[in-house]
Amino acid sequence: MEDRTGEFNRKLTVMDGESRVLELSLDDLHKERIFWGRDPGHNDIVISSPAVSRLHGKFKIASQGILFADVGSTNGTYLENAAGKHLIHKNSGYVLLRDGDMLRVQPPDERQGNSVLLLYTESMQEGKWQKYALPASRIAIGRGSENDIVLQHMGISRKHAVIELKVDAYFVSDCQSANGVLVNDNILNGTCRLRDKDVIRILNSILIFTNSGIYYKSSQQGVSLRVRNMNKVVGKGKQILHDVNVDIDSNEFVAIVGGSGAGKSTLMNAISGFDRKRQGTVLFSGLNLDENFSVLKSLIGYVPQQDIIYENLTLNRMLVYTAKLKMPKDTSKVEIEKRIHDVLEMVELSEHQNTYIRKLSGGQKKRASIAVELLADPSLFFLDEPTSGLDPGTEKKLMGTLSRLAKSQGKTIVMVTHTTQSLDLCDKVIFMGQGGRVCFCGTCQEAKMFFDTDNLVDIYNEMAAQPEEWAAQYAGCVPLEPIGFGEGKEAPKKRKFSGIRQFFILTMRYAEIMKNDLPRLALLFLQPILIALLLGIVADDRVFEIYESTKSILFALSCAGIWIGLFNSIQEICKERAVLKREYMGNMKLWSYTLSKFVVQMVVGVLQAAIIVAVFGAVIGLPEKGILMKNSFPEMFVTIWLTITSSMALGFIISAFVKSGDKAMACAPFVLIIQLLFSGILFELKGAGKKIAYATISKWSVESLGSIADLNSLTMKMQEELPGIEHEFQEIFEFAKKHLLSNWTILAAMVAICYVITALMLRNVAKDGR
Repeated sequence: MEDRTGEFNRKLTVMDGESRVLELSLDDLHKERIFWGRDPGHNDIVISSPAVSRLHGKFKIASQGILFADVGSTNGTYLENAAGKHLIHKNSGYVLLRDGDMLRVQPPDERQGNSVLLLYTESMQEGKWQKYALPASRIAIGRGSENDIVLQHMGISRKHAVIELKVDAYFVSDCQSANGVLVNDNILNGTCRLRDKDVIRILNSILIFTNSGIYYKSSQQGVSLRVRNMNKVVGKGKQILHDVNVDIDSNEFVAIVGGSGAGKSTLMNAISGFDRKRQGTVLFSGLNLDENFSVLKSLIGYVPQQDIIYENLTLNRMLVYTAKLKMPKDTSKVEIEKRIHDVLEMVELSEHQNTYIRKLSGGQKKRASIAVELLADPSLFFLDEPTSGLDPGTEKKLMGTLSRLAKSQGKTIVMVTHTTQSLDLCDKVIFMGQGGRVCFCGTCQEAKMFFDTDNLVDIYNEMAAQPEEWAAQYAGCVPLEPIGFGEGKEAPKKRKFSGIRQFFILTMRYAEIMKNDLPRLALLFLQPILIALLLGIVADDRVFEIYESTKSILFALSCAGIWIGLFNSIQEICKERAVLKREYMGNMKLWSYTLSKFVVQMVVGVLQAAIIVAVFGAVIGLPEKGILMKNSFPEMFVTIWLTITSSMALGFIISAFVKSGDKAMACAPFVLIIQLLFSGILFELKGAGKKIAYATISKWSVESLGSIADLNSLTMKMQEELPGIEHEFQEIFEFAKKHLLSNWTILAAMVAICYVITALMLRNVAKDGR
């Protein structure tokens, strides 16, 4: 295979015992072996420190990368990476260095001076080292200009961390930042004492603490991925990923291709960190992705196959709400507007910022989904079938956009596709065979040579016929250096995000989405008017005088409230499930999301209940007096509102359970039939039926309406014909304050129970598509 490492600048940053910084490119030395140590006469890299031996170690430029070996130093060399901290001595042989690996020489005691640090990085774009001199009593770190060390990234909080001098030592603390701090590749929980040459990572920035100052720099490059021994088994032992080993370098545009069932999306979900139920290791620029996912997930963008945008918002408003959810809460309005402007330019949608998303073309919607993910400035980008359903011209334009983003904006982009068009724009293509086997990984030209064909389409047929043979042949000709496995680290604490703030943002967004959907909004409020008018047509002239007539029309009014509530909510979650999944993966609180839906729909229910009761009263009339007050309208209104709200809550459970609007609507008749059968009005209930009735909305709604109408005091038709017959008193229609409030409480409790069930059921949204 062709060696493509020359495209990257493989740098070594050396910080000696006096905290002097030397940064050099290993490739620029033009040597196969590079020696380093204290003796100027025998070393290419000279490090003045008593902790370093005269001839300490050497680097080897090999086809697979940069190798390091200790040549018999006195103090040895520690290799620090995602696998932990390991001592390298003269008998260890060569080890392969990966992006972000650190080599440290630690003196046995302070008489030999400070430690020496060598930081190895692979990049196309790098910032310059800056220094903040010590001593200082307090050093503030963050995005805001008021900080002592200012780091520019939208995911960094305005006040992110602080380093303070306490007695004779420095301590670093996380200022409850949105995306956390790593100290020597360990997530910082609380406060940690700093020692000479400790490395602090804050998203795309590296800070090295020394006794004389803090060196720091930020990088706009993408990240590298090292995937080793990735396997996934589902069901009864079915293996859908087989020992996947791939390397993806910084700023590469990589496509995962293969036939149906080849495990393309499975592999992408596994290496993105969002699917944790698999075996294997993923290194994210040298950091173990699983162990540091709560911090690193802010640097990962993920665009699923379905669009993650709301069609009834303008593109700008969609991005504003997403920015408020994704960015730290201290991000100013000006910063959000600037970031949205920059992102729209990246995806070439600036002229459509005030266009409703429903009016965008298919390709523009794909780019809009990409814009949503770009807001948080991720370094690693995953896209699942972004070109699906696009015409060839639009597909090529989108591929060109992704290729440009990888190079000009410093992104590492991994996409899943089943087409071979425009693959020449990719830096690397991963060909997957049936059963989740990697049959090849490299450039399109290398793939043609490997499969001995001039047509990429033929590769599909070759892989389909002999997936195991091609996978074995590729593994044999491209041996990969294994990644060491250190001891498991303690699971990091999950970072806290304000659910209350999310609730307000989600509520405002949902309200605006509903406001912009005028046809649906008109239907929601026209419906209660029409239903009340229809009830007026079928009602006789003696409602609220004759028992049977009143009972029937109140039952119909209750059923109308149940239908209105179900219609309001039964499709509201399932139709935006793709957006919900992505936002949940990005730390959105499910209780905030669910509560926002309930609150907005409860407000809609208030208006609907007021309309239907008002029209009902105008057309048919209302009881002369109420139980709690002289006018019965407020009590009728509250009862119908609780009926609509509890039905709405039941609809949300169905919407959370199913995955499509069609399936949700198919459930609606069944739910209505249960309400009719077990209301206690159409049939006399006994045994199991009577117990089921306690869980129905219709029972408590009709009881409340019957109590307000004082059905027990009304005359039955039979009594008019036979005056001597007494009207049997029914406790369910008791005209009493306590009875009415008890029914209302039960309906309100149903709403609360449905809310909890909905929020719990939505936890399964993370499993969609797996």
